[in-house]
Amino acid sequence: MLKKELRQFKRAEKMLADVKQTRVKALVRARKGELWIEENTKQYSLASKDFNHIKQDLKEFIEIKKYPVWMHIIPQLKMFLDQPFRYITGRHQFIKNTIKSYWKYKTILKEWDYDFEMTEKAIDRDYEFVNGSQKHIKKIEYLVNRWGSYLTKKLKKKEEH
Repeated sequence: MLKKELRQFKRAEKMLADVKQTRVKALVRARKGELWIEENTKQYSLASKDFNHIKQDLKEFIEIKKYPVWMHIIPQLKMFLDQPFRYITGRHQFIKNTIKSYWKYKTILKEWDYDFEMTEKAIDRDYEFVNGSQKHIKKIEYLVNRWGSYLTKKLKKKEEH
């Protein structure tokens, strides 16, 4: 009977150690998530800034199309006279590349928003686990210590007989 109780006691001690280790891992995971957010926030803000510039350029292209035809002729003619080859080859390509860049940045920023959101949720979950597990760990430690003292008293009584 005593051997069975000792095995159960050892199992309880191992489970307590596992819970403590899981708590520490959750803390480490949460801190790593916070560091990841801090590291990538700067890159995200730069990408967001570039995206806003591209968005503004596209708005200007659309607004220019709304002007009357005679207002288009003067700047187009000036651009053609300054650099005719570049005007012929690069004008449409520039607009096309701007639109491609707009969609690429939009998808990248959306993915980053999703990553930041999921990381924040995981951090919250980990901290919630850590805060919730603390009082349970103390309670389990108290019970295991009482159980251990009970078993040592029982062993001493058995040795005396």
